[in-house]
Amino acid sequence: MRGFTLLEFILAIFLFSSIVGFVSFFFISYLQTYSFSFEHQRIINEAQGGMTQMIREIRKIRNGDNGSWPIIQADDFSFAFYADVTNDGRTDRVRYFLDGTELKRGVIEPTAVPVSYPLQNETITTIARFVHATSSAIFRYYNGDWPGDTINNPLSPSQRVLNTRFVEVTLTIYPPSQSVTKPFTLSSGVTIRSMKTNL
Repeated sequence: MRGFTLLEFILAIFLFSSIVGFVSFFFISYLQTYSFSFEHQRIINEAQGGMTQMIREIRKIRNGDNGSWPIIQADDFSFAFYADVTNDGRTDRVRYFLDGTELKRGVIEPTAVPVSYPLQNETITTIARFVHATSSAIFRYYNGDWPGDTINNPLSPSQRVLNTRFVEVTLTIYPPSQSVTKPFTLSSGVTIRSMKTNL
């Protein structure tokens, strides 16, 4: 019977420490990868939910309760219109706009008669984050002759407010990452029901 020598003891400690360090490294790497994947998916799901909501509300565009034209503003990175998005039977003022890398939604509910939409009453929420603003527009606008009319579509800025009947929405999402990842692009189009001309 004899015990470990000092050299054997030191060697055993070294081997044990190496194995623990090796296993810890891979465990931490796994947790980081899992955490990134989970956050990446959460960001994409948030954008998909925001896109679904936006398309649903654009479809319901109608005149404001104060008699205003259905579309207020139609720019590349912002779109404002009237629609009942609070489902109370009254028409709200809705605005989707890009603020930095966040796509936001602003809603103003109408006042009592005489109806107005005070800008200071706007409630703003974020519906998508990490939106990449490139030279490509988020919103594109088309008239009632689309897709047959490819000459006048997409509409020029001066034609959008009065002639838009179909809206295409495209979101390019760049989730934050220390590694290089490809962007995720969401795209959908919607016809404005109340303004259809081909019924």
